[in-house]
Amino acid sequence: MPGRGGERPSYDELAAVVVGLAARLDELSARVGGLEAENAALREENAVLRAENTDLRRRLGLNSKNSSKPPSSDGLDKPPPTSMRGRSGRKPGKQPGTSGTTLSQVAVPDEEIPHFPAVCAGCGDRLDPAAGPAAEPVIRQVFDVPEVQVRVTAHLLHLLACAGCGTRTRATAPAGVTGPAVYGPIVTMLAAYLAAQHHIPVARITEILADLAGIEVSPGWVMTACARMAASVAPANEAIKDAITAAPVAHFDETVTRVAGRNHWLHAAATGRLTAYHIDEHGRAVASMTAFGILPRFTGVAVHDAYSGYDGFTTATHALCNAHILREATGIGEFDPQARTDGWAEDLVNLLGDAHRWVAHWRTRDHTALPPFKLDDLFTRYDRLVERALRIHPARPGRQTPARNLALRLRDRKPEFLRFATDFTVTFSNNVAEQAVRMVKSKTRVSGGFRTLTGAQTFLSIRGYISTIRKNGLRTATELRNALLGNPWMPPTVA
Repeated sequence: MPGRGGERPSYDELAAVVVGLAARLDELSARVGGLEAENAALREENAVLRAENTDLRRRLGLNSKNSSKPPSSDGLDKPPPTSMRGRSGRKPGKQPGTSGTTLSQVAVPDEEIPHFPAVCAGCGDRLDPAAGPAAEPVIRQVFDVPEVQVRVTAHLLHLLACAGCGTRTRATAPAGVTGPAVYGPIVTMLAAYLAAQHHIPVARITEILADLAGIEVSPGWVMTACARMAASVAPANEAIKDAITAAPVAHFDETVTRVAGRNHWLHAAATGRLTAYHIDEHGRAVASMTAFGILPRFTGVAVHDAYSGYDGFTTATHALCNAHILREATGIGEFDPQARTDGWAEDLVNLLGDAHRWVAHWRTRDHTALPPFKLDDLFTRYDRLVERALRIHPARPGRQTPARNLALRLRDRKPEFLRFATDFTVTFSNNVAEQAVRMVKSKTRVSGGFRTLTGAQTFLSIRGYISTIRKNGLRTATELRNALLGNPWMPPTVA
């Protein structure tokens, strides 16, 4: 390499050039390493942001059809209803051979009012009813409620003297007659019924009683009436809890409500004929479930969601709600790119839908479980889907994706999810318990919650008794009145 003036560079000059090039190379290498590290960090940050964006889009798109959110949260964008039931081929409305609810005449009415024509329709002469009818009358019956009026009953508590010893004894007042002037059991029942069953605020209950019956009561009296009703049905509610404890299958659910401005967890236990509620200061924890008093003694099949608190009660056989899985898989299929591309979530929904229909079919043939060849098919397809999902969604450091969490739950708790197929006494979903808590959520929406824990417990005590009465086909007003008179309805298994 020529130097200045055409002379060849010296060794020192070449050495200096090499050192400079080496330094420049080190600088470039350092810059490349920095750029590579920055690029890796940006890629990692981009992956995190993409995951966060996917999760946020998933959360924004959640509704009652693709998650466990209640239908009340859907708002005006509520999705159209869907069902796994196939077409039955039947026309809408009443089916041939089924009992209807058409109003029919009774053989012996409470009152008969005769009506006679005044003049002849032919010549116009006046007609005399005393001459007697020319044929049997045409009967028109009207079913109505009598005008509501307060009826005052005076109980005369007489004092009698014993002819033998001379002791004087006064008669005991009937149940509920606790003072010189009190409202009777029907008024008390009506106030408690409107509050607990229809979530009507106390002030509006006073208006209803005043408008319909002319009864002027205070909001404080309404609260006292509800407390009286709760105390009257307390023995029945304890018997209902005992009956649920003895049931072969029971459903359990929990939801949040507001008490004194703070979140409290409400627990429900139910069967097809029984409903019980519990709320206390312990929250969603196992302590609250233990205080409820059912699961610690329960030895049947407990159907519930996958909340870990239920797992501590080992005397029960557990079954998990598949409706939760359908909604969760639907949401994952909508918002997870890998799951949407592979299609495993949609296949899972279809498989569980097939199993639901298989159970309905084989139940009509008096089976108590799916036949072995159907179970083998169900288990094989189920296992393949779970393996596929785990392969599509591998483990990653830190928090796992909802899709992988679902796949792990399906793998680890397979017998509990598919128990409805191996034991037909177990239902596909936990709708029995979910329906029990659904209307209680309406109370939170109507009034924002409860002012006191005692008020919440009073409401739930009456609500559980009414739910059980209705499930058993009994008239609510009659049984509430009977409870106030000291004769509450009891579950047959306990009575």
